Amino acid sequence: MTTALERPLGQRDLAHRFPIGGAAAQSAAQVLLADGHHLFRSGLGALLDREEDLAVVAEAAGGEEAVAAAARVRPAVAVLGLDPEQADGPVLARLVQQAAPGAAVLLLVPALPRTAESRRALVEGAAGVLLEDVQAPALIAAVRELARGGRVYDPRLVLDVVRTGQAGPLSRRELAVLGEIAEGSTVREAAAALSLSPGTVRNYVSAAIAKTRARNRCDAIRIARECGWL
Repeated sequence: MTTALERPLGQRDLAHRFPIGGAAAQSAAQVLLADGHHLFRSGLGALLDREEDLAVVAEAAGGEEAVAAAARVRPAVAVLGLDPEQADGPVLARLVQQAAPGAAVLLLVPALPRTAESRRALVEGAAGVLLEDVQAPALIAAVRELARGGRVYDPRLVLDVVRTGQAGPLSRRELAVLGEIAEGSTVREAAAALSLSPGTVRNYVSAAIAKTRARNRCDAIRIARECGWL
C-alpha cells in the first residue's frame, strides 16, 4: 500500500482529506511544497495538511520540478525551501510565478543573505521570506496570509527594504491601527478614531502581528518602530 509520503513527487491529492467535489476541497488554499530534503518536505506537508483551510497538492525536490509542478497544479501558495548552492531565490520565485500566474511565493531560507542588496532582492522577488527554522504557528499564519494576498517577511529583511525607501509589508490601515494602539488607545477607541468596527481593528492587529512575526501587539509596535514605519 502506498502512503502519502511514498507517492511520486507531484502526486499528492486531496482525496485523503476531502470528498471529491466537496466544498472543503474547493475552499482550501492549495499549496505547493519544494525542498531538496525529503524529511523536511514531508514534515512540512504533514503540518500544513492538518489545517482544514490548507491543502498540499504537489511536492518537488528542486527548482525545475517546482516550476513544472506549479504549471501543472496552479497553487495559491508555493513554499520553496532554498539550497543556496542550487537555486537563486528571486529567479526561482519569478519562474514559479510565470508558470502559475497568481501564485504567491514563500521562500524559506537557511540564513539571511549577508549583503543588503541580496536581502532586498529576496523581498522584491517573493511575497514572503522567512528563515526555515520559523516556528510552526508563524509558518501556518504566513501561508494563510499569502493565500489571502498578503505579504510576510522576516523583520530583518524588511528593515533593509525600508532603509532604501521601499514599502514595507504593512498596509496603511494596519499602520494606522498600530499607531493608535501605540498611543495608548483601546481597541474601541482606535475603532472610533478610524471609523472602523472593533472587530476590524482586531483583524488589522492580528494581520500586523502575523506579517511582522511578532509575539503580540506590543512586539508588533516595537518592530514597526524599529523599521521606521511608526
